[in-house]
Parts: sequence; structure tokens; C-alpha cells
Amino acid sequence: MVLRRLSGLALALIAAWLLWGGIHTVNVIVSRGSPLSDALLSPPTSLLRIVGTAIALLGGLLAMAAKPLGALFSLIGVAIFALLAATMVLSGADPVLWTDEVVFSSVLVVLTGLLFVLPRD
Repeated sequence: MVLRRLSGLALALIAAWLLWGGIHTVNVIVSRGSPLSDALLSPPTSLLRIVGTAIALLGGLLAMAAKPLGALFSLIGVAIFALLAATMVLSGADPVLWTDEVVFSSVLVVLTGLLFVLPRD
């Protein structure tokens, strides 16, 4: 179905953009003299963002190509990204830091839900 492929495409595009943002942030931190381990793990938000969006990107591309496991990979990646948002909210971080993650998580959850509901070609 075309709508399922479009959902996969939208999910892949959003995940790719979020992945680029996570990698760019790590590059900026490392370029300022911090070690890579600190950029990824202190706090682990960068690592969660990169891993979650990479898996969601893979799932979106698989769904767009009408291959099996696309929805499952999307679910795993989006769950990790939503965990990032929940971690930021529950840690008491300023809403300016986590509002975007919550909004993008919501959009990715809806797109992943469409992948599970709509039949594959």
C-alpha cells in the first residue's frame, strides 16, 4: 500500500534528520576538546539519540522498500528515542531541552503505528 510506504519514507526522513542532529552535537562536543566517551555517555542522551534514530531510520527504509521487519525495527528505534525523551523529562531537565524530543517522539510513534496497522504490499 502506498500510504505504508509514505509512512516509512516520512519516518526515515525524520529519523535521518534526528540522527544527523545527534552526530553533529557529538562532533561539536568532541571538537571542543572532550573525549568521545564523555560526549556519548555523560549523560547518555547522545548515545540514546544516535542508536534510536539509526534503528528507526533502518526500519523506515525497510518499510519503504516493503521488506519484512521494517515495522519492528521502527518500533525498537522509536522506543529508544522515546526513552530518551522520558529520561530527560523525568530527570527534571529544563523543558526547553526536551520539548522537541517529546514532539518528535509523538510523531514517530504515530508513523510507527501506521506501519503496524497498514498492510504491506
